[in-house]
Amino acid sequence: MKKPNTVTDFLSSRLLRLSNTLGLYASRRYRDEFGITLPEWRVLSIVASCEPTTAREVSRNLATDKGWVGLSADSLRQRGLVAGRPDERDGRRILLSLTAEGRKMHAAILAVAQSRQERLLASLPEGTADLLIECLDRLQAEADAMLEEPAAAATETDVTRP
Repeated sequence: MKKPNTVTDFLSSRLLRLSNTLGLYASRRYRDEFGITLPEWRVLSIVASCEPTTAREVSRNLATDKGWVGLSADSLRQRGLVAGRPDERDGRRILLSLTAEGRKMHAAILAVAQSRQERLLASLPEGTADLLIECLDRLQAEADAMLEEPAAAATETDVTRP
């Protein structure tokens, strides 16, 4: 395998660029067609798959900032797409669930997202889509393991710092 020469050659940069490009596409499309932001869609989709859930659990699922999730969840609640109720076991926590309108919105956007995924995977050589998904899962598992390592153990080379 060829060593990366510039930051844009690194796997992380390539994945970030792809993610940003797809995010921009989704952001524009969801805003124009559904009047919803990409962060709101992401929260809506996690609530749909994990309801009832909390902003903290959504944040963990998305590996993102809890404050950002809270703002998106509040916006979704104000628009009547998500409902919140106090958790009976812990009154400090708010359990989030989709409303009937939220379910309709989720189903409509999910269909667009599934179509986009099919289009992307169809651009790969035949028979490689499942392998790509498996490879991405392996990379995520390794990245998660790296994140758990102490900083000193995570260094990949014996580079001396200036």
